[in-house]
Amino acid sequence: MSLTDRLPFPVDRRPLRMLFSRRPWVATAYLLGYLPLAPVMFALTVAALAVSTVLNVTLIGLPLLVGAAGLVRGFAHLERLRARPLVGPVPARYRPVPAPGVMSALRTRWRDPSTWRDCAYLVVLFPPLLILDAAVLIVWFSVLGSITSPAWYWAVPGGGVLFMWSDSLATSVVSAVVAAGLAPYCGYLVTGAALLHAHVARSLLGPGADPLAEAKHMLSENGPAVSDLSERPIR
Repeated sequence: MSLTDRLPFPVDRRPLRMLFSRRPWVATAYLLGYLPLAPVMFALTVAALAVSTVLNVTLIGLPLLVGAAGLVRGFAHLERLRARPLVGPVPARYRPVPAPGVMSALRTRWRDPSTWRDCAYLVVLFPPLLILDAAVLIVWFSVLGSITSPAWYWAVPGGGVLFMWSDSLATSVVSAVVAAGLAPYCGYLVTGAALLHAHVARSLLGPGADPLAEAKHMLSENGPAVSDLSERPIR
């Protein structure tokens, strides 16, 4: 079994079968969903953080900062749910608030690295991810539109179909043939872009990796040997 077969969203190596499977269309829906959602999440996150920071000098700003953390977590959870069909479940691991009260919630949430990773995904990575998704979708829909261009090329002023030209029936047929040949490979393009985006979301929005995980695993496997060494007297 290959690595691609073990993925939650496996990629078929046969271009035609890949094109007519559900994979490119699920990927298209994932990328399309980000285009309207991302600007809203970005704007609300930046606005909430800005207002809370400005009002932080007053008592009003403290509960607003707690609310801003909750808003960020809500958006991050939405992105986890959207990525699930492509990369599987994306669990969240936030620090529990140890005591009731605004100050305890404020300290816990804004000292939690998971909150800052959520902010990085929602704010810092918003421009590159939006550009990636939009560019891939333009290419994908251009190819799909060019396949059907012989039926409607006459309705477009000047005959332009994005990056393909169809000013007559003959050129539209040529464009359709070329686009039909490119479509299976563009299916890989849109699927790859969606998987890349979803893996970025899983890396940032999932539980952070423990830097001592490998050492802990080694100690758990060699526990008796380590304990024997520790009990020997030093000469």
